[in-house]
Amino acid sequence: MRTPKIVLAVIAAAGLVVAVPTQAHAAPKCPTTVTASTSKAATVSALRNSCSQAGIDRLFRTADAGAIPKGVYHGQTRPIGGPNDAASDAASAIWSGKHFYNGWLNNRVLGGEALSANVYYGPSTVDGKRVVRIDYARSGLGFAHDELRRLPNGVYVGYGFLGADKGVSFWVWK
Repeated sequence: MRTPKIVLAVIAAAGLVVAVPTQAHAAPKCPTTVTASTSKAATVSALRNSCSQAGIDRLFRTADAGAIPKGVYHGQTRPIGGPNDAASDAASAIWSGKHFYNGWLNNRVLGGEALSANVYYGPSTVDGKRVVRIDYARSGLGFAHDELRRLPNGVYVGYGFLGADKGVSFWVWK
């Protein structure tokens, strides 16, 4: 049962010791709202590079669960908190998104698929409102789950939990 905590610790530690030069880019400002016409690329860039944790939390709270995704979704993640290029780059070397099937998914890790999970609607640990809940009990990790909500432009934003604690913020998109 300690494996997910160890994986998150390795990712977080890699973020502290991996020196990754920051690209000279002007990330879009973290949006206060997202519309259907908001560019997915701009949203993804802002979530990774300019959104504070409060900005991600605000987008999550104001979004609806949306449809349960189907198919392959790209993904990015970072530890709870502000932007962290090194940790995000380290996590991206391991995890690249999710492949949603009918009622379940596999995470896209290390160029393959692993960590199966059941996918369904449920109440959020954060605020009790409806989310797309991803439950890892089918992989023997009953204490781990993810929660997602869909922004109007189709980007899903959410959190990965170990027990009741948020471990990471992440987002997936087609």
